[in-house]
Amino acid sequence: MGYSSKGRKPIERASKISHVEVIKNPEVQAYIAQCVLPAPPDPASLSTLLQSMKDIDTSEVSTVIAVDGGYTETFVREDYPSACITFFTFGPLLFSLSDLRQLDTKRFIAPEDLQKLKNIERYTLVLPTKGIRHQGQPSLSATIRRAVFDFFEAKRGNDNDQLMKSLRWFLFRRWKKSPDDALETEIAHCPYDCGQGVIAFRYSDAPQRSCPTCGQPVYLTDVFRLHERVDEETGGSGIAAYVMTMLEQLVLVHLIHNIMDMKASLLRQIIFIKDGPLAFFGLVAPLYKPMRELVEYLLGEPGGASGPTLRLAGLEKSGAFVEHAASIQDRMTKGSYFVVGDDYIRKYIVPGSDASATFGQNTYYGQKVFYRAKTGEMHVATIPAKQYTGNPQPGHIPRLDQILALIGELRCSMYDNALIPVALANKLVSLSDFPSKRILTQFAKSSVQS
Repeated sequence: MGYSSKGRKPIERASKISHVEVIKNPEVQAYIAQCVLPAPPDPASLSTLLQSMKDIDTSEVSTVIAVDGGYTETFVREDYPSACITFFTFGPLLFSLSDLRQLDTKRFIAPEDLQKLKNIERYTLVLPTKGIRHQGQPSLSATIRRAVFDFFEAKRGNDNDQLMKSLRWFLFRRWKKSPDDALETEIAHCPYDCGQGVIAFRYSDAPQRSCPTCGQPVYLTDVFRLHERVDEETGGSGIAAYVMTMLEQLVLVHLIHNIMDMKASLLRQIIFIKDGPLAFFGLVAPLYKPMRELVEYLLGEPGGASGPTLRLAGLEKSGAFVEHAASIQDRMTKGSYFVVGDDYIRKYIVPGSDASATFGQNTYYGQKVFYRAKTGEMHVATIPAKQYTGNPQPGHIPRLDQILALIGELRCSMYDNALIPVALANKLVSLSDFPSKRILTQFAKSSVQS
């Protein structure tokens, strides 16, 4: 790594000839020669996997809820030592399918018609991520932990709604008819590294307690483990993506919790659409366990035909699966789909030969599905099954045809393979590099005390 410049002296530039030594190195040559690239599937083997979509009744579903978010990191001070704050904005977008279908019958679309599709509840979170701390907090790590805890504890709306209530309902599996009051959620060690080992929370405990060794506050939200990736010197910018995907999915849990408290059978009328795969990655990956239990519980239809169920799909816009889907799009007939299993993933998408490990077993709570709509768009969806498995079949995913038919109906022609709810939600909550990032940077610089 070369020297940077803070004044008139130039930066240290990289060598222009060092690549020769790399290319001539026999160890490098031997290693590269042994690397294997996954080959694309041949048309014959692909055709055996395809299922054709049939005409399906989707009249039970009346409402779409899409969840999306965005974040941007801004400099509070660009000079050395630099300081940064990250702004997160996200939320659920709700609209009626009947409002969307009525647009197809209109010759001209008025602004008030589109406004019916923009009913969104916004959440905003501010996290200092480098070279800064909040008043009353001893460090950057403590600042981030407290900010996340306060965000979940905050009371919103006329009914003082709290995300913390849904988080407790989620972590302690309170959706079960006979929940286990002895169930514990563990923090592996004290966030202050005082030497204290496991700190456990039960449903009956307050969401904040003191470490038995150092007496410092420990929060239920420390289960996210964000503090493990925060360095007081280099900052915590690396946690931003984990925070975003975690918040999007816990807002989804919050919606499910509130609907079940209000009238559980209403879930039968809703399809949830999430931007991105149904999975937790990195630091927050252990949250897949309660999430997988929740979706499998709902897919088991407690209460029978009049009780709750779940229609949920995560739609991917980038990544290895999207790139692979684009490469086989022309080989899939319109109105066809196939559920992607481990053998296919390991052979054609993610290189690997470890048959003992199921792909996504410690991160995903939905199965991958490739779907080419009747209008030609290609979608990569993650849809929950009754049980997560490495060899999923269409019959393992309840109402798969219904979900795919609705995805096809929600197409958006503005972007490639886009869906209206995802595109709308992204427009309403995303933060652009210009002008949003520039404006937020000026706002942060003028507001933070030096």
